[in-house]
Amino acid sequence: MPSYQDLVAIGERFDAFASRGLAAEIETVRTAQALLGRADALSAEIHKRLAAIQGRYHLLAAGEMWCPDCQLNLVALDHLQRLQPKVSLAVISKARAEHALKAPLALERISIPLVLVLDERFEPIGRFVEQPQAVVDGGEAAKADYRTGRYLQSTIAEVLAMIEAHETRA
Repeated sequence: MPSYQDLVAIGERFDAFASRGLAAEIETVRTAQALLGRADALSAEIHKRLAAIQGRYHLLAAGEMWCPDCQLNLVALDHLQRLQPKVSLAVISKARAEHALKAPLALERISIPLVLVLDERFEPIGRFVEQPQAVVDGGEAAKADYRTGRYLQSTIAEVLAMIEAHETRA
């Protein structure tokens, strides 16, 4: 199995990943990016929490552009890394994740996006899978809002909480 560090090294930047989508998929990404580009997209609390990150972190994401969850959540994590340069995002294919991550993570299948939150030593400290917990908990009622990008902040907050928990323990 390649190391997490090796996988991050061969992973691609989000822009390269997104550029390989179909026109409608790229449009979904651009719409989500536009939403995140608004001044009121993220709360002041989220900005404060992002600024408080001390260590360096790597987000290793398994994703595909055909996946609607990847289109939304990887945009959110790309935005996180743009706001906080101590965090980097690398995207690998679902097939590579099947080959390299399924066994070591003891997963029956790879659901995408699968995002491993790694510390500066490339050790896993958390995992984000498919959708933010707020959407999962909200059930069908939350799905329509989720598809329009209204849960992008939830994705950022969920990953940020994993980083904060790690920094509190360290």
